[in-house]
Amino acid sequence: METPNTLLKPRRPLWFFACIAILGFGVFSFVMLKALRPAPEQRDPATLVPSVTTSPLAWRDAPLLVNGNGIVMPTAAIVISSQVSGEVVSLHPQFVSGGALQAGDTMIQIDPRTFEANLEEARANQAANQANLDFLNKQVARLESLRARDFAGEEALDDAISRRAQTQAAIARQEAVILNRQLDLERTSIRAPFSGRIYEESVGLGDIVAPGRELGRFYASDEVEVVVSLNADDAVFIPGLWQPENGERRAWVSVDHGGHKYEWEGYVHRVESDIDRTTRTVDVVVRVRDPYTPGKLVGELDSPIALEAPPLLVGMYADVAIEGMHLPEHFVLPVSALRANNTVWTATAEGILNIVPVEFVRQEGNQAVLLAPDLPEGTPLVTSDIALVSDGMRVQAVPAASGMVN
Repeated sequence: METPNTLLKPRRPLWFFACIAILGFGVFSFVMLKALRPAPEQRDPATLVPSVTTSPLAWRDAPLLVNGNGIVMPTAAIVISSQVSGEVVSLHPQFVSGGALQAGDTMIQIDPRTFEANLEEARANQAANQANLDFLNKQVARLESLRARDFAGEEALDDAISRRAQTQAAIARQEAVILNRQLDLERTSIRAPFSGRIYEESVGLGDIVAPGRELGRFYASDEVEVVVSLNADDAVFIPGLWQPENGERRAWVSVDHGGHKYEWEGYVHRVESDIDRTTRTVDVVVRVRDPYTPGKLVGELDSPIALEAPPLLVGMYADVAIEGMHLPEHFVLPVSALRANNTVWTATAEGILNIVPVEFVRQEGNQAVLLAPDLPEGTPLVTSDIALVSDGMRVQAVPAASGMVN
């Protein structure tokens, strides 16, 4: 017998059972797919081989270079001044700042007329003294003849001899006066003592000058010099530095001009006799002949415009390379390629990196000079960097396109 509660209970709709069936089928499918999926292929992890740049080692058959720098200075510089007073009546056309003069050129001419008159007066006085001497010589000769025959007294002869001696002294004194007058006349023409250039002029036509007044500044231009301060570690690589009798040692002076480098060949002229007490360096003087000859371009001109090479001008900042000793069987490479504890990296044909100790000699600019007699010429040297390196690791060597390390 059905109760009232049974009669009132609603029936579940058909869609409910359909949802349950779909959900169950999905779970069953997921479980079956996971259970029946193929196992992934097992592979060994890939080995990473770093790539490095190499350059073949080449012995350098050239002397070491000792580098330094300094300011281009004239070998001689003077202040032009007058030794006499007078009016400036003419100036050389090149007596201007930057003007070029040859040795012996008259730079400044002071009015010479007063000095010419003084010289003529001194010469006239000398002529009078010479005429008086001639007369006294004759008088003394005559008195000596008369005295020998007792026709003249000894006192008259002595007086004539005394006056002749005084006249001779006056002639000698007048010769000195004439020499001074000649020197004063010559000093009215102020000449260039050597070939050079005007640094500064401070006199004009018509000026009245006095002795000691500065009229300009003048420096030699046939040679210039650069004083290079070297420490003892560099100076020891220059043979015969303190023995100038061994001959000139070559040097090269270069400057940057317009974004390009230009070079002149020079020579070591001298070395200072003592060590600088402040910097503990020795000063080496390098000279360049004919500095107004255009410099030689270093490298290639990367401009489509034809640029004119400059002269080596006073005041330029210059780099200097001095020829040092000849060291056999050495090689150079960038300082960045010299590794810790004075070692280099080499790469074998099989792609094995080796860490090889070398002997560090010195540094030339951004290059290191090294000795490694056990490394044969042509050995590939690693010039690039690796983050983590170990002896015997595998590498992939790529030859550098720029050529050999030398």
